[in-house]
Amino acid sequence: MGRQTMAENAGKIKGIMWIGIVLFLLWFLIFTFAPQGMLESLDFFETEGYFLRMFGILPLAWLFLFLLALKDPAKNLAIIYCANLTAATLIIANLIYHFAVASITGWFVWISLAILFIYNVILFMFKPKAA
Repeated sequence: MGRQTMAENAGKIKGIMWIGIVLFLLWFLIFTFAPQGMLESLDFFETEGYFLRMFGILPLAWLFLFLLALKDPAKNLAIIYCANLTAATLIIANLIYHFAVASITGWFVWISLAILFIYNVILFMFKPKAA
């Protein structure tokens, strides 16, 4: 019974990581390759410049890290912990920016942060136990 539960949890975490891979791929494609008009329709508060395009590399890096971790999530807990830490830091940084520097008005940013928060909580809840 205990082994079945661990196998079920391993399947769940792999499924959760595949959802993350798809999200990271979408964010990478949008941030890096979306035309200016699409970015404006998504209501980005910064729609031009080098920074936004290079920001797309971050989701690509997490996509590759999650692909590596899929082989054995229990042995690659450091990747999952770092994903949780990175997501939490990104969310907090955006909130600080919104309240202390300038209001973030873009709806896509807020939806992305909400999705990232929910995903981060789920990833944390279902992370495997150390091997």
